[in-house]
Amino acid sequence: MRIGVMPTPSDSMADLIRFARLAEDRGIESIWLGEHSHLPVPTEHAFHDETPKFYRHVPDPYIALAAIAAATSSIRLGTGISLPAEYEPLTLAKMLATLDQASNGRFEWGIGYGWNKLEMVNRGLDPNHRMSTFREVVLAVKRLWVDDIAEYNGDHVRFTPSWSWPKPAQQPHPPIWLGCRAGPRAFGQLAEFCDGWLPSIGQSIDHIESQLEQLRLAWKKSLRPESELRTTFIDTGFWKDVSVQQYRKHVRISPSTVSRLRELGADRLIVGVPNFQAEFAEPMLDAVAELI
Repeated sequence: MRIGVMPTPSDSMADLIRFARLAEDRGIESIWLGEHSHLPVPTEHAFHDETPKFYRHVPDPYIALAAIAAATSSIRLGTGISLPAEYEPLTLAKMLATLDQASNGRFEWGIGYGWNKLEMVNRGLDPNHRMSTFREVVLAVKRLWVDDIAEYNGDHVRFTPSWSWPKPAQQPHPPIWLGCRAGPRAFGQLAEFCDGWLPSIGQSIDHIESQLEQLRLAWKKSLRPESELRTTFIDTGFWKDVSVQQYRKHVRISPSTVSRLRELGADRLIVGVPNFQAEFAEPMLDAVAELI
């Protein structure tokens, strides 16, 4: 099982690039960055009272990953998670294909539906249609990646037959991971057009066996071989502001958790690294490397 990291977002590109280089030096397989275009001040989401301040400083994940790609050679580059329903697919497909080319095929697309309704509204997305819009955007991006001449005519996405280059370096396209809670509609979309599940450990681990069984049934219903189904577990507790000593002593991801995920057949574990300062990055990454 591969081990990746997801650092607390930082608007310092120098710190993120240094962090990625240190992770690569330790044999950590991948680095993942989340996405929020902005944080609305007046909002009504479930996490309003506990939203960490760093949500005000989230960089563009694709540009940040491109900068990391230029400064590294082997670490894989993922979004954990990005919000495709808030994009126009013609631009998004070209941007991601360019990133995959620039990184020599190291990009992995972790995607999700989003949870901040006012963020969606500000981006022109109707929250009542976020899942149906999400589906059409992702299917349109895949079509633009794969087809020489692509077109789409849906309820939310429409464009005439078009050429779109570059194509991704990875064939047929970068891996697509859906970060979602277990449920029939989400698992149906995952089985229809994604390559694997990106569940939060905190939200899924207590009932993971039954949830994986639901996913396998959806996968089988879509007539896809079970051997192609992959899982990447992500630690979403990375926002806790702790010292290096606390991180080593109380890190949420223990060797026993790693062993359990291996037994479940997980392909990858993404470990959160909390509110790091540059001088604390190395010992925290050492703690993650001990899990490999």
